[in-house]
Amino acid sequence: MTGGAGNAPQAKAGYETLLHEQEERERREPPDDWRIEDWFAFAIFWVLAAVVFLQFFTRYVLNDSIAWTEEIARYLLICTSFVGAAMAARRGSHIALDILAFAVPGPLRRRFRLGLDLAATAFFAVATCLCFSIGEAMWDQPMVVIDVPLGVVYFVAAFGLGLTTVRFAWHGVTAFRAPEAAAVYPPLSART
Repeated sequence: MTGGAGNAPQAKAGYETLLHEQEERERREPPDDWRIEDWFAFAIFWVLAAVVFLQFFTRYVLNDSIAWTEEIARYLLICTSFVGAAMAARRGSHIALDILAFAVPGPLRRRFRLGLDLAATAFFAVATCLCFSIGEAMWDQPMVVIDVPLGVVYFVAAFGLGLTTVRFAWHGVTAFRAPEAAAVYPPLSART
């Protein structure tokens, strides 16, 4: 396909083009498109930032570190990661090896991607159940420095894993229903 004078030939959209289009769509995400996991991760992140700043300030400026800041910062980072996984699942931006999906012939590609989404959904569902069970078992175990049940961390992680399960299932359904070109990277409006 060649254009007129001064126009460069247009190549068929390849993997790199699709990747750049997805990045551009994610960059233009409207701020009013936030869901519960976005707000929850945002709140945990800022509490984490405050605790880490407090740890830095007391250790290096006052030269007298507060003992609980390191442990709490570790737990908040864990919680941010698990809730952030739900954000990535909703946006379809989890790290994945998509080259195998492009190697599958066109008619089978949609079913292959559905199988991958179902496998990821099943994995996160099992992880949610296991994390919830561990949270129940650890409820009587206090944290090392403060007297808060350690199970709280596991329940927040189970919350994030549960949302990730729902988001992966939803992503699989919308990607399967979408036309083939959009099934590779469905638009953000279809992922919510």
